[in-house]
Amino acid sequence: MHLLLIPREGTDLFHTLFASETSREVLRFYRPQKSGCGVVIGVISLGAALSLASELRWYLRRYVALALLEVEAGRYCTLGYARAIDHREVDPDRPPENRLSVIVRDGRVRSAGAGDEGVVEVWALPGERIVS
Repeated sequence: MHLLLIPREGTDLFHTLFASETSREVLRFYRPQKSGCGVVIGVISLGAALSLASELRWYLRRYVALALLEVEAGRYCTLGYARAIDHREVDPDRPPENRLSVIVRDGRVRSAGAGDEGVVEVWALPGERIVS
């Protein structure tokens, strides 16, 4: 399971997270990796991902355009949807009505078109905005 943090435009999120003593302390037990679309952090469980996101809340609000949790290869969900899974408000095996096929291009999340490579499916709660 992975937590994917897609930074706001013009932000080097990996550098920003490690420039701060507070976030370095939070991340000391994880091994964040810089990826083409942001920062990927391996987590052991849904609860661990939600806990980590909670501890990084200030950084997420300030520097992150979108935080997603990879629940299966190629299938992601928003943190709101992950919380709903954790609280047993949604069935994690049943696709929601609000889901999009998206691609991260030029540091921004966009709706995927036919034939696009690197397309992932994102599950979200009604009203959650995924694409900028």
